[in-house]
Amino acid sequence: MSRLRTWYKILNGTYDMHSEPVQGLDAFSRWLIATRSVVFVMTVNSAIIGALLYILYAGFSVSLLLPFALVVIGLVSAHAASNLFNDYWDAKHGIDTSKDYFRPAYMPHPSLSGMMTSRSLVSLGFAQLAAMVLVAAYFVELRGPVVLVFAGLGVLCLMLYAGGPLPLKRVGLGEPTVFVVWGPLMVGGTFYVLAGTLPAWVLVASIPYAVSVTTVLFGKHIDKIEYDTKLGVKTVPVLLGEQATKAALKALIVIAYATVVGLVALRFLPVWSLVSLLALPRARQLFHTLSEPRPKEAPPGAIMWPIWYLGYVFSHNRRFGALYVVGLVLSVLLPVYV
Repeated sequence: MSRLRTWYKILNGTYDMHSEPVQGLDAFSRWLIATRSVVFVMTVNSAIIGALLYILYAGFSVSLLLPFALVVIGLVSAHAASNLFNDYWDAKHGIDTSKDYFRPAYMPHPSLSGMMTSRSLVSLGFAQLAAMVLVAAYFVELRGPVVLVFAGLGVLCLMLYAGGPLPLKRVGLGEPTVFVVWGPLMVGGTFYVLAGTLPAWVLVASIPYAVSVTTVLFGKHIDKIEYDTKLGVKTVPVLLGEQATKAALKALIVIAYATVVGLVALRFLPVWSLVSLLALPRARQLFHTLSEPRPKEAPPGAIMWPIWYLGYVFSHNRRFGALYVVGLVLSVLLPVYV
């Protein structure tokens, strides 16, 4: 398999982690796996949404390209650092090392798999964090100290998700944190560093995608509910129970679509934003899957088992996010309001 194809499969979530020892992969492939790059699409989408909302607000200029590229680098670096430190803390807290835990079954742990040492894992995490700090410093110089609020809150949320004396994900705050980070902080922060201001309607327009990203964590934690319960990790699904969490997840999906319709009806966004409704068939498939019991054994072709619900939720998120972006692109090109 060529390196480009390997990179594509890792980023697309279709690479079979058991097909080849991670130690035999090239350095960039190992970085992609270690940082869980398959989910970077959510961060990039938040940056794109923030930039398109700015263009809708103030128009396009070639001068936007450099700051936008820096925003993407900064946000992806922060996301990568968070994932690396999460793995470090989960191993340190004995979560990923538990014989009952299923993380190694669907994705190699950076240090526990032998891909790198624990010290290298931390060093790589700090290197990613340093890249984010450099980008933040540039925008502080450009836009002033308010940028520190966005950057500081973002780093605090991402670092405390699994680290610190009381990790957020262990007390039912992981899911709300994801909503805040991938919505107001990433979308709103991107808009602010481009515009130097942040109208309230931008924060409202970040809600549909922020909700969609939050559902991804719901799906992941439903899959892990049995394991997290044994380990005392109190995610929202552990606190609510599986059936109540599934109902809440469905409600969040409805809220995402309803918010898009509301934004268009209130003339916050052009009618093209309704393009995101084309993801409804994928939502219907997700609802059907959530209504069915989880298979007891890995179905044929399953490459990330025991992950089950997460695959369907993530698939919906990618479709919804892509269409929300397309709707905003069309809105920029032809801003037609109701």
